[in-house]
Amino acid sequence: MKYWLRQLLVAIVCGTVLLAVLSLYLRPSFLMNMANQVWGCF
Repeated sequence: MKYWLRQLLVAIVCGTVLLAVLSLYLRPSFLMNMANQVWGCF
């Protein structure tokens, strides 16, 4: 039972993190800032 609960908790946390990261890509200002930071390294 504990193994199943742990797997469920890991899946929920991973899903939440994934949705949070994907929601950032819906903001054009975030994309521009990220692109400028990446190109600033070169």
